[in-house]
Amino acid sequence: MIQKKLGRSRVHTKQATKNDERTYARPSWVPKAVVNEEVLCPDCFKVVGERSRYAMLCMLGKAKEGMTVGEITKEVKLRQPTVTHHLQVLRSVDAVAMESRGRERIYRINRDAHCFAECNIPY
Repeated sequence: MIQKKLGRSRVHTKQATKNDERTYARPSWVPKAVVNEEVLCPDCFKVVGERSRYAMLCMLGKAKEGMTVGEITKEVKLRQPTVTHHLQVLRSVDAVAMESRGRERIYRINRDAHCFAECNIPY
């Protein structure tokens, strides 16, 4: 810790070191044996590493009939455009499937997706 004196007060500054790099909490589904994210599929890790997306996957995994964007929005307490964005990202790796019914879109988890079969991401 470096201290600088400025008048009567002291200002504490911290030197940046390589060990100060920001890290994020390990998702609960990542096995303890995995040392770093590179061992996992980067696309799947990026998609479900976001807490809101993982919550949506868990919700969709429990909803046998699927859910609309409105239903998901109420459950996760996010705005509709944010939920739609997250669902598009989940669709990009085939983690969720979408079915149109008139003006509604029903989203379901795709249990055969690479994320669940090969990367063993629980839902």
